[in-house]
Amino acid sequence: MAQCLIISARGKRGHERQAIAIAQRLALSYSVSIAQEFPIRTHIPPECLCLIAAGRQSLAPARSVARRDGVRPFVLALQPVLWRPGDFDAIWSPLHDRRWFDRLLPPRIETLTAPSAVTAADRASGAALLAPRLRRRPGGVVGVIVGGATADAPFGEVDAARLADAVAGLAHRHDVTLALTTSRRTGEAQTRLLEERLGGDGHVIVNADAPDSALIYAGLLELADAFVVTADSVAMLSDAATTGKPIHAWRIGRGKRRFERFHNGLITYGAMRWFDGDLPSWAYAPLDAAADVANVLRPRLGLLHAAAQYK
Repeated sequence: MAQCLIISARGKRGHERQAIAIAQRLALSYSVSIAQEFPIRTHIPPECLCLIAAGRQSLAPARSVARRDGVRPFVLALQPVLWRPGDFDAIWSPLHDRRWFDRLLPPRIETLTAPSAVTAADRASGAALLAPRLRRRPGGVVGVIVGGATADAPFGEVDAARLADAVAGLAHRHDVTLALTTSRRTGEAQTRLLEERLGGDGHVIVNADAPDSALIYAGLLELADAFVVTADSVAMLSDAATTGKPIHAWRIGRGKRRFERFHNGLITYGAMRWFDGDLPSWAYAPLDAAADVANVLRPRLGLLHAAAQYK
């Protein structure tokens, strides 16, 4: 069976999951090697069609494979490359991270959002776990996806309290059920505050440390009618954008200019609006960056189609 080798940077699970999503949509089996452990002169089996460098620390070992003579796999950098981009067969970068990429030598693949690793199977399994815990109100279900502090924007207890009060007011005014998930960056005190203020009245609060939190998160994407998402995470906003459902973004600080470009891109596309306490409804064509990248790679790899379960 055709294979894909993913080189992952240690601790960069998000980048690794993006690469896995692309391999899945190409219907390739895959294996993962950590960049620090990856031997530069490792043997690449002939059935390996594609190598994906997931994260900046993975670029050097991937480059060593890409520059080999003779038969070698197609090498994709899942990361903007500023030095010697021509070493790679293709480079993916998000549109908001563009600098001087028009001068890149290899084919450039740009998408508005990041590849989402949440599959249809994940959403179905997660929905089966979450549905029995939800008491759907007449106004529907609003998924609240909470990130946390970044290097440029704090998310303290005061910020968590403001968010809790805002979504509690939304739930009361529109008679909706809240299904809230936290992340590893939310913080213990902030998570505890959210649980205390929103844990009653039929709302569902899922701590990121819970054993089934990843599946519950996928189920939330499936069952929610709209989302309130903290705007600190490209990954969380990208996951929500795969659904075609309204995204109401909650701003955490100002962030870097490139994140402002990302937010403005989602707004222009019609996927996102800034949360203002109301709950308007709208629709847009879902954004699936993993599928978009796979569609570009498929003919170059000689693959006819992706597995239906990952569409």
